[in-house]
Amino acid sequence: MDESEIAHNFGKLHARHAGILIRYLVECRRASDGDLDLFLIMATIGERTFNERYAPDAMSLEEFVGGTVGKIEPLPINAQSISDFTGIPRETVRRKIDTLLKKGWVKRDQKNYFTATDDVNHAFSRLTEITQKYLQDFTLSLSK
Repeated sequence: MDESEIAHNFGKLHARHAGILIRYLVECRRASDGDLDLFLIMATIGERTFNERYAPDAMSLEEFVGGTVGKIEPLPINAQSISDFTGIPRETVRRKIDTLLKKGWVKRDQKNYFTATDDVNHAFSRLTEITQKYLQDFTLSLSK
């Protein structure tokens, strides 16, 4: 679907997307013990750890779930960058990162950059299934 088709069908697409996105965000909140800020911080670190620039061109769901983030070169991110990007106050980011470190979901390097660990991939395995459903629903909504 090109830009003009999206513009022409925006109302219906927006309504479909909003419904799909809300259901997805509810699941993200559940996966993060009810803490959307924690999820958003984790997702930001995760996006830098498994980023589009270095992600393989082809990777199946099975390869993603069974793979390791250690095989992908991460892009650096620190607490200030997370705060600037998300709009979450730096002190809140710091506290949430402490929680993520304790859970083993992120690690900190000598430069105070954070990367996601394989533990978070396993902890969010149910959310990965939900992400697949979200992507299917969203893709289908574009073709309707």
